[in-house]
Amino acid sequence: MIKPKAVYYAWGRTLSKIGAATNEGKNVTVFPTDDVCVVFNEVTRRGLTSVAKLKKGPAPPKHYKIRQYYRIKTTAEHSPPVQIRIILPRVPVKHARLRMWRWYPATEEWKDVTDFFSRKYHLIVGKTGDRLESIFGIT
Repeated sequence: MIKPKAVYYAWGRTLSKIGAATNEGKNVTVFPTDDVCVVFNEVTRRGLTSVAKLKKGPAPPKHYKIRQYYRIKTTAEHSPPVQIRIILPRVPVKHARLRMWRWYPATEEWKDVTDFFSRKYHLIVGKTGDRLESIFGIT
């Protein structure tokens, strides 16, 4: 399988990634950034998938602190579920129990979508059964 190439937009001297090509098919894997991978169950119409790291976002869930916010969205039409894999920075997480949360603006609440977390590989995986156009947070 050929890894889809990212699409870039020139803005002055720097290049800004606006999204990764998301092709039609089953079990479609997309790498919008070096540290984020999105796996779609099925894509019925191709599009672009993008990730932006945000400095601020909705207030975190009670008793939690959001370490990093991500806005993940796609223009591709797809069927759930969607899996989000994030490689975390090489920071000490020996005692951490990191969670991935998804923000639902309609109900103004966070839902834990964590599927897997590995301290050894600095990897967190979440799964969502909805359309992928949301803010995600790592606590």
